[in-house]
Amino acid sequence: MSTRYVVIGAGAIGALLAAQLELAGKSVVLVARGANLEAIRAGGVRVRRPRSTEQVRVPVVGGPQELHLTHQDVLVLATKTQDAEPVLAGWAWLPVSDEHGRPTLLAADLPLLTFQNGLATEDLAVRRFGRVYGVSIGVAASHLTPGEVVSPSYPIVGVAWLGRYRAADPGDEGAQFARDLREAGYDVSLVEDVRAYKARKLLLNLANGLGVLQGSDTEREQARALLVPEARAVFAAAGIEVAPEATAHLVVEEVPGHVGGNLSTWQSFARGSSSEVDHLNGEIVRLGRLHGVPTPANERLQRLLGAQAAAGLPPDTNRLSDLLSDLIPVP
Repeated sequence: MSTRYVVIGAGAIGALLAAQLELAGKSVVLVARGANLEAIRAGGVRVRRPRSTEQVRVPVVGGPQELHLTHQDVLVLATKTQDAEPVLAGWAWLPVSDEHGRPTLLAADLPLLTFQNGLATEDLAVRRFGRVYGVSIGVAASHLTPGEVVSPSYPIVGVAWLGRYRAADPGDEGAQFARDLREAGYDVSLVEDVRAYKARKLLLNLANGLGVLQGSDTEREQARALLVPEARAVFAAAGIEVAPEATAHLVVEEVPGHVGGNLSTWQSFARGSSSEVDHLNGEIVRLGRLHGVPTPANERLQRLLGAQAAAGLPPDTNRLSDLLSDLIPVP
């Protein structure tokens, strides 16, 4: 029996991953919900690319109650970080059957791949799961319409760094995951300290929320110049290594009928879904408070977008000048 990837979460990361695995001939099932689930059940995952559109029929379920887990399954957590804890708790203690159909394991005994931004998910996962593989992923994909992902990079659809959490050697199992992902169109590197690669990605993700605010490119650069040094100071105080700058780059092209450039935080606000700011800028604020490092810019952005999300307000409700006020004098 071959490995089956159970992809939990059908947003831009999860739906594209499931579609790519299916196209590569891998066994996969996608876990979705709501309108997304209905759309994928009806017509598969619609993947819009620069020069083509594919309708990929992917097996899809609405939750673990519709799935029979076996020893050959690999769980892939593709939700946002803020949604990870209830998903991990809901899946960990499910029965897993052997080749004879006997429930001999629990889902917590299966390998788990974590695709989240930030630094929190892996620590949440190891409370229950013993084989956690962190994945720092870079894709230019967008998800705004149920059942649809816009993927402006092809044939390489994403880059990733994969490693066994808190273990220097990913082992044969990790190497197999990397091979499968490469065959599915991802440029994957096996790494010893995946947390360092997630920290490097977090430095980039700190600016995600700036796209939700009204303002000029100059103001965005001013804000980024405040956010990142705070994070580097926090990492130094906390003893968190940051991986070297990436050498892998995606080729991003135009997709007909799609306006690109809006990052995941903007997409969440546009869909009216939960915000990840507490696990991006909020992670820097948390570490700063623990280690006595001031983080005024990250805290202000977290508060501004946190209140906006709580009120259910769309992008462009607040201004970048509200963030920069008193931090940088605004004419």
